[in-house]
Amino acid sequence: MAQQSYTLHLEAGRSMPVELSTDEPIYRLIDRLVQEHRLPSTDQHGRRVQYALYADHTRRLSREMSLRQAGYDQGGNLYLANVDAPWWEQTPALTRRLSHQSETKQDNRLRLYALLGGVFVVLTIGIVATLILFSVRRSPQVAQQPTLTVKSDMLVERSPTSTLAPLPMSAATAATATDGLPATATLAPLPTTAATATLASLPTAAATAATARDGLPATATLAPLPTAAATAASAPPSTLTVAALPTTAASPAQPFAVFPTATLVNLDADAVTVVGVKREYLDRGKRLFFQGRTSFGAYLWNEPELRTRLPASQGNVVISNGDRVAILSQENGAVHVRILTNALDPADPKVIGATGYLPRWLVFDEGVPPPAPTATPNPGKLFVYKLNEDDQPGCISMRIVRTNASGWSFVVDGTNLRGRFDNAGNARLCGLGADQEVTISVLDRNGRIIPGGRSVPSKGRAIMIGEWRQ
Repeated sequence: MAQQSYTLHLEAGRSMPVELSTDEPIYRLIDRLVQEHRLPSTDQHGRRVQYALYADHTRRLSREMSLRQAGYDQGGNLYLANVDAPWWEQTPALTRRLSHQSETKQDNRLRLYALLGGVFVVLTIGIVATLILFSVRRSPQVAQQPTLTVKSDMLVERSPTSTLAPLPMSAATAATATDGLPATATLAPLPTTAATATLASLPTAAATAATARDGLPATATLAPLPTAAATAASAPPSTLTVAALPTTAASPAQPFAVFPTATLVNLDADAVTVVGVKREYLDRGKRLFFQGRTSFGAYLWNEPELRTRLPASQGNVVISNGDRVAILSQENGAVHVRILTNALDPADPKVIGATGYLPRWLVFDEGVPPPAPTATPNPGKLFVYKLNEDDQPGCISMRIVRTNASGWSFVVDGTNLRGRFDNAGNARLCGLGADQEVTISVLDRNGRIIPGGRSVPSKGRAIMIGEWRQ
C-alpha cells in the first residue's frame, strides 16, 4: 500500500512526522496511532474515548474512508483528538451538543405552554360569552323569533326548546284550522338547541306531536280551551306572537352542547421535500457537498454563514434529495430547517430532529447561483519553517509535504553541503559546526531554487519543514 508523510498533532505543542498508508481505512490508522502513542482509552469519568482524525480543526475525516478516498493523500497536517473533547477547543463538543439539545427542549416546552395558554384563553372567552348571552336572553322581553308551526295532525317542526305562557281566549284560532293550514307561533330564542318544544297549558285540548321534521321526537302539550273556543272550527289560520317566559326548559335527553373549539397548530406545517441537491451543482461550491462511493448529499451547517458542519454520530449530517425538512426561518439566502426524515442516516438520533442551515437553492432548486468562475491556476510556493531542534548539533534535517519532492535537494548557502530528498520527501545533511547558524535554499532536480525556498534561516540541530501551498 502507498505510504505518505504527514505531520501528526496530538496536542498543543506536541507534533511529530509520521508515515501513513493512504489506502488503509482511517479507523485502523487511528487504532494504530492510539496504541503507538499510548493515548488514554477512557476519560476521567470512565467513559470510553473515541478518537478521530481531522484534516484541520473543522474537517473531520470519515473513519470508513481511506486518506486517498477523503482526498487527503498528498501529506500535510493531521490532528488526532477525542471526538467529544478536541484538545484545541475550550468547550468540549459533547458539552456544546448537550447545551444545544437543552435549549431546543426548552424552546419546545415554551411553545407548548404558549399553545395551551391560547386554548385556555379561547375557552374562557367562549364560556363568559355564553353566560352573558344566556343571562340576556332570560330577560322577559318580546322579540321576533323563528316560527313554531303546529299543524292539525300535531306535527311540530324542530325548534329551540321554549316554555310558553298561557294563550288568551282569542288564541283558540291557533289550535286548529278547518282547511288544514298551519297556525304559527313566534318564540324567543334560547342559547341551547334541543329537539323538544313544550307549550304551556291551553284550557281544553291536549295533543302530542309524534315526530319532527328530521325524525327526532318533538312534543307540544296543549291544555283545554275556554267555552269561546267553539267558534274556532270555522276560523282561518292566524299568527300569534308570544313572549318567552324567564325560565327555560331544556330537554334532559339532549346530549349535545355548544362550546368554543380550539385547533392545535402543526409545528411542521411548513415541511417541504428537498429537491436541489444535485451532482451537476458541484461547480457552485464543492465545500457544500458530500461525495461518497455510492451516496451524495449536502452538508447541514451550524450557522447561516455556513462555517461549521453539524456533526452526526458518524461524520457529519448530510441532506439528500427526497429528505423532508421543516422550514423554521429564512435569512440572507440561508434556510433554517429541522430534519424530519433522512435517507442516508434514517435512524441516527443526532440526525433526525437536528436543526441547522442550508443554502435556500439547495432546498427548493430555485435561484441556483451560476458556476464559480474558473480560477487561473496558481503554481504555488514553498513555505519553510523550523519544526524543532531535535537533530544532532552539526546536522540539519528537512521534510517536504503536500508535493512530490523526489529529485529535489537543499544546500547550505555558500558551501558544498547538500541533502537530497528521497521519495517520501525527507533529506538530511551534516558537516556544520555545533549549533552553527546558516541559511539554506531548496533546489529542484534541475538545480533551480524553488519559489519560497531561497535563503531560509536555519542552524545545526534544526528539523525543518517545507510545506507546498497554492
